[in-house]
Parts: sequence; C-alpha cells; structure tokens
Amino acid sequence: MKTIKCIKDIPKFNKCNIHIKNEQELLEKINKIICDGSSMLQIVTDFDHTLTRHTMEDGKNVLTSFGMFRECPSIPQYYKDEDNRLSDIYKPIECDPFLSVEEKSKHMIEWYKAGNAQLIGVTFPRQELLDIGHEMIDSFRQGVRELIDWSRHHHVPVLVFSAGLGDSVVAALKAANFMLPHVKVVSNFLAVEMNDKITGIQGELIHVFNKNETAIKNTEYYEMVKERSNVVLMGDSIGDAGMAEGMEHCDVVIKVGFLGRNVDGNLPNYLDKFDIVLVNDPTMDVVNAILELIA
Repeated sequence: MKTIKCIKDIPKFNKCNIHIKNEQELLEKINKIICDGSSMLQIVTDFDHTLTRHTMEDGKNVLTSFGMFRECPSIPQYYKDEDNRLSDIYKPIECDPFLSVEEKSKHMIEWYKAGNAQLIGVTFPRQELLDIGHEMIDSFRQGVRELIDWSRHHHVPVLVFSAGLGDSVVAALKAANFMLPHVKVVSNFLAVEMNDKITGIQGELIHVFNKNETAIKNTEYYEMVKERSNVVLMGDSIGDAGMAEGMEHCDVVIKVGFLGRNVDGNLPNYLDKFDIVLVNDPTMDVVNAILELIA
C-alpha cells in the first residue's frame, strides 16, 4: 500500500476545524498503520458524543446514554430531579479546563456513586429503552455506518468503551444495526433482579477518567486484539485519550478527539492529549479517510 508523504495529501484533512498536534509524528503513525495493514489494527471508541454527535443540525443536544435511560416514560420524576441536580454540580467540573485529571477523578467517582444509589429500586424499562434506541439512529455521526462496514469487511475489531450506561449503548447500536459480532461494548451495565428491579451497576464503575483497556483483560475482546498492536482511538473527553493504556502490546495509537464544548478553553488541553482534534465536526470523515488508506 502506498504511504503518505504529507498530511495535506489526504483531502479530508484540509478543513479549518482540524487541529493537529504534530504533523510529522502523525504522518509517521499513519504510515506505520498503512504498512502493517488491517490485520494489525483495532478501533477503540467512546460512545457518547463520539459515535454520536454533540448536537443536531437544529442545535438540539444529543442524548447521552444515561440521558436515554431518563427519557424512558416510566422512569420516576424523583430520579430525573436528582439526576438534574447531580449533573448541575458535576458536569461543570468534568468540563473545567483548569482542573487536573486527578482532581476531576475524585469528583467523578462521587458523581457516579451518587447516581448509582439513585438507580436502586427503579424498574428497568427494557422495552422503553429499546424504543429510545431507535430514536437515536439519526444522532450518530455521519460516516459511522461506513466505519462499521469497513471494519467488518476488513475483520478489524471495534471496542465501544463507554463510561455511560451500557444497556443504552447496546440499545442504540442494535437499533442502527451496528451491534455486529466484531463490535464489543465495555461499559456500566445495570444489575437487575428477577422482578426487573435495579440493584445498581454490575462490577466496578467505569467513569470518564478511569477508562483504559486494563478493564478488558480476560474478556472476549482482549482475545480478539492481543496480537493487534495498532490502534485508532476516538473520544470526546480528555479521559478518553487514555483508553488504550494498559495494553502492553500496543505500538502505534492515533488519538482523535472530538471537541464540541468550551472550545477556546479546552483546545490546548485536547491538543496535549490527542493527535488530531476535530472542532464541532458532525462527521467521521477524518477517521474514515485514514481507514481508507489501509488494506
């Protein structure tokens, strides 16, 4: 396969909303992935506002996976009220460009524990969540279907690694016909009793600043990728940049960040963590442009 001499030789990279930390380093990474081919590649992606957009064309915010859950008609109002209260407290902390990851992590743990406590005793609205999943189809970024089709055709595993609610992630992926055998989800899944009452979250909580591939050791996905040393990684949060950490065999990781909020304040931090930062981009054009170079 022909290697690339200049980043600007890739037409999709010639847009003003694309920011690159180090063009020469990125060029070397792309050429290494091209030379190694699809058999050495894996794709690791966040879900909320990564596979999905930040906003729709009309400016409406796209639901997160936890937002999908609270939109189910049978979810009690007390849960929604407390969810709003917690979000008002902790969302600004998550997005604060001046706080360290360590400081944010402490608050994220508090947020997730408080949210988990609110879930206990709520009836799991299984069918309603599937219905909401179908409403999410148009919320995926333009080009996600092409990415999934490319990865299926080239037998490239895809890990959807989400700090959100895994049940919602799976519902949305199934509705869009993206939940294929090569696509695996690692996330926070509900623990549910026989009477459909929620008892909490299964296992250890995954939050936005502790997402790394050590969470997939001894899983089916790990067996799929343990010989694959190259990664295309996508996320919309600073914490997502570390999703490939903990996989000892990873050699080259191209990190793509989607920045859609507080752009001026966060762009320097994102460029410090990601190789490519896409500002207010509703597409997968850049990622697909890289994949199309790989045989």
